[in-house]
Amino acid sequence: MRIVISVLAVLFGALHLIAGLSQSKSQDPTARGFAIAMACGGICVAFEAVANLVGSNPGWMDGLACATGCLLVCAAAYANGRRSGNFHPSHHLIRGGAALLLVAGVAIW
Repeated sequence: MRIVISVLAVLFGALHLIAGLSQSKSQDPTARGFAIAMACGGICVAFEAVANLVGSNPGWMDGLACATGCLLVCAAAYANGRRSGNFHPSHHLIRGGAALLLVAGVAIW
């Protein structure tokens, strides 16, 4: 189960890292700031997933590090949706639910 959670978390982090990097080319400085936050959150989640995979004992510190990355990703995505006027609540709820499940999985397994 640890491998599945870690692979899903790496994919979640990599997806948001790529999304942040692609948005960082925007001319709007606000969008670039949120893109950097999303990319940093993606890196944090991906690194924590790899550390969880090679580590021996999961714990609350692993969950806290993963939660920090997921919070950065979700907050940046929410702010980008609000800023652009293209806000879809269901998309953000699904992203938040997936983030919560990944944080719980990293903390437990």
